[in-house]
Amino acid sequence: MPQETFFNLPNDKRNLIITAAMEEFSKSNYNSASINQICKKSKIAKGSFYQYFTDKLELYVYIMTLAIEEKIKFFSSAIAEFHTLTLFEQFRLLFLKGMEFAKMHPQYAALGEQFSKENDGTAKAAVIKEGDKQAEALFIQLIEKAKRRGEIDDYVDSFALSLLLQSLNSAVIKYMLGQFGNDGYKNKEEELNHFVDSLLSIIFNGIQKKIK
Repeated sequence: MPQETFFNLPNDKRNLIITAAMEEFSKSNYNSASINQICKKSKIAKGSFYQYFTDKLELYVYIMTLAIEEKIKFFSSAIAEFHTLTLFEQFRLLFLKGMEFAKMHPQYAALGEQFSKENDGTAKAAVIKEGDKQAEALFIQLIEKAKRRGEIDDYVDSFALSLLLQSLNSAVIKYMLGQFGNDGYKNKEEELNHFVDSLLSIIFNGIQKKIK
């Protein structure tokens, strides 16, 4: 979490730092990202930077957490549609909403894509620790409600299933953007739906061949 001095900055100056950091971290991995470039683009002295953040890791986690928070907020707005849906249908909608979010917020999508390639274990673990607190709460809430409705067995570990579904959600976005780009995927609705349904079917129906 940034220092109190950061939050005491005027909104425009604080947002300038955030924008500069998002741009840097969306095009470079953690170790390559330059604090000098962030300071230059946000028009602050490097000494001032360390009055706002303890180090680069603190800034990195903060920026990635902002992106996660926006995505969770976006997902949460869709939950109002869930009261008549099964858990399968709920996660299908969330996966499709993930693509919609990437389209609406390309900067956040770029951050997520860069993070998926991050090879610094310490930086990645720090972000996951913060992000999981929010994503898990949303996914586990849906899973626990499904258990109460009798849709899935009580023995299923809610935390483990939430991690698996989060990973699949990221895989869907990465696959579609990689295959068709940020704009091209919207014309591939049939392929997107098939890909999502295939992944979810594996989770909900398993891979063992059914005996007729």
